[in-house]
Amino acid sequence: MGVPIPSLEVYARWWQLETYLREVAYTELRSAYGRSWASRLGDAASLRAERDHINSYMASADAEELLGYADFGALLRLLDAQWELFEDILVPRTRWAGLSEELSTIRNRSAHCRRPHVDDAARLEQALRNLEPGAREFYASYSRTRPIPRRSKDRLARAWAEGRHPAAERLLDHSRRKYGTQFRLEWSLRPWAGCDPDPHQLSQTRGLLWHAHWVLSEEPDPVEVWRTLSSDVRDLLVHLIFDGALVQATFAAADDARAIADSIGTIFDRLLTTAGNTWRLKEESFEQRWEAAREAQARLPLKAQVGGLRTYFDHYDPEKFSLFDASLY
Repeated sequence: MGVPIPSLEVYARWWQLETYLREVAYTELRSAYGRSWASRLGDAASLRAERDHINSYMASADAEELLGYADFGALLRLLDAQWELFEDILVPRTRWAGLSEELSTIRNRSAHCRRPHVDDAARLEQALRNLEPGAREFYASYSRTRPIPRRSKDRLARAWAEGRHPAAERLLDHSRRKYGTQFRLEWSLRPWAGCDPDPHQLSQTRGLLWHAHWVLSEEPDPVEVWRTLSSDVRDLLVHLIFDGALVQATFAAADDARAIADSIGTIFDRLLTTAGNTWRLKEESFEQRWEAAREAQARLPLKAQVGGLRTYFDHYDPEKFSLFDASLY
């Protein structure tokens, strides 16, 4: 029907850029404010999400993503209002002000089906190149996890690193002996969080993320795991990341340590249950396994990730490849 090729090019680059900015906003706000992060969005996004429930029969996998109901202008205002969380990831603030105005113009053209300016795709690619150094730090700081200090008095560390939680007492040794399952609890700091926290009081630290890691003997079904989790556990999770038999659940330390400890136990149970139900054949080709992962991701919200940048980004070699593939070389 005569869709202009430049429009497709602009929209594809815009999808990259806005999806990244929304992920940045979500991750930093969650790490700073825990489950109360949504209060910084205002009421408009929540009202839109509530109205969307009327059409729940046609809901997409992103229906649970509250930030997905905020328009781009609201996203820009949110980034500006909480700038201290983003200044180490985005471009300098004076440059960001001009860039955001330029981006809004391009976005409005695309949203209202006006044909793009001949330079719009190039402008977006340049914006992505400018954002790439900060994006590398955004993902690197997430993957730079650290072990729990020995004899830490932190509540969550004692619960799972030392195995004192009732679920830990029940599952850790049993799953290791019977299923060969390995578990570890680590933590990371967001770029804006400052100096390292007290190792005996990691919980309630703004900017700190808990990382619960599992290495399973069989691959769990990501869709089945997510489906069987309660809404409370889903809400508490920052991300649930699947990479074959490797699974990672992240939580904001700003949230209640007891609730996080209980949620780790719940996820542990679900992983052991679903890993026993083989959902993919071991003899499948790489292409078949890749397609299965893509299909699973299409049925999951963005906080439940199958593969993706967080699984293969190497913080030891952050310049191994271009995150946005918008490089000049």
